[in-house]
Amino acid sequence: MFTHAEVMSSYLRNAAFVVLIGVSQVAFSQVEISDPPDSHHFGKVPIGATYATQYFSAFNRGSSPVTLGTVTVDSGDLFVCLAIGCPAVAPKDFVVSTSAGCTGAVLQVGEGCSTLVSFVPTSVGDRLGRLVIPVVGGAAATRRVVGTGTAPPLDCVLDWAEQAYKTLLTNPTPSFAISPFYARCYQGGALCLAADMAVPTFAPPSVYVYQNQSLNSLGRLSEFAALTQCK
Repeated sequence: MFTHAEVMSSYLRNAAFVVLIGVSQVAFSQVEISDPPDSHHFGKVPIGATYATQYFSAFNRGSSPVTLGTVTVDSGDLFVCLAIGCPAVAPKDFVVSTSAGCTGAVLQVGEGCSTLVSFVPTSVGDRLGRLVIPVVGGAAATRRVVGTGTAPPLDCVLDWAEQAYKTLLTNPTPSFAISPFYARCYQGGALCLAADMAVPTFAPPSVYVYQNQSLNSLGRLSEFAALTQCK
């Protein structure tokens, strides 16, 4: 049975290990996803919240009608990175609406359709997926979708701490999960702050500091939330 400190230590020792999986395939697609722009980000959304939605619009840019297949979000050819703070490939965090949209649509030349996608994060940090609009007999239109999951009030507390202790909490990573913690690391991984809230328990979560391969409690998360007026 590993202690929390041993689990955290093992994770950090391997943090520089990065695995890249998948090869991008380039093909001409008669259908183009043109709205929103490529830079669209769903924003910071609390775990489980359902309010972050966006319509994605596709248009037939070719010279003949096309029939679309079932719109999905998958992992596709996205890169998988295992270093601390890397975005997680999490297609299930992006939910395609089952209401009328692009699925099964027949687009005449120049016509378009829109599909509603919701970002419902299941964990903290940057989350990735690949939106796929299949074209029957042709190349699918794809778009990377991105959002950031947060765990209130921890992320707010850590944001406050980074402002209050700028010289100590340098080079922050994005928030990430390492069961049973949600955490951020600083100083190239030499120091991490975490709360044991990734796994539901009856005990109220506490804030911990990990440094020099030692994990120590700093107090209840609720106390820090009250101090920083975080909800």
